[in-house]
Amino acid sequence: MKKIFRVFRLFKLKIYRIRDFPEAVAIGLSWGAAVSFTPLLGFHLIICYLGTWLMRGNLIAATVGTIIGNPWTFPIFFYVNYKIGLLFFEEKINIYEFKVQFFINNFEELFYPTLLGSLPIAFIIWFITYYTTKKFLMKRYEKKNKTRS
Repeated sequence: MKKIFRVFRLFKLKIYRIRDFPEAVAIGLSWGAAVSFTPLLGFHLIICYLGTWLMRGNLIAATVGTIIGNPWTFPIFFYVNYKIGLLFFEEKINIYEFKVQFFINNFEELFYPTLLGSLPIAFIIWFITYYTTKKFLMKRYEKKNKTRS
């Protein structure tokens, strides 16, 4: 359990060390976190950088935000996304197999519900991450400016 708290503390310190306005860091971190919930593996950084750049966010913070998506969290994200996506699709697979050939044969039946289910989650995660990050960074930014004056 100590290791998990240590990872979170290091993650927080990485964010605090980014030299940019709190809003820019919050935008970048939000894009990184939100895109990590989508099944578009291989495109996470591209989408994340594009969204961050369009909103004038911090690209380093965006990279840090994508750490949320990793081999340990992807199965959980994709399962939840798929279950939410099934609310919009009538077809569902009755028998699942954990084999590569199964995933290749049923790509469309698995991918489209997962992608559709990931969009509302990514949207919610973006706003939660943005507002909480901005709130914490603004407090730190104001505290830092008070000590300087």
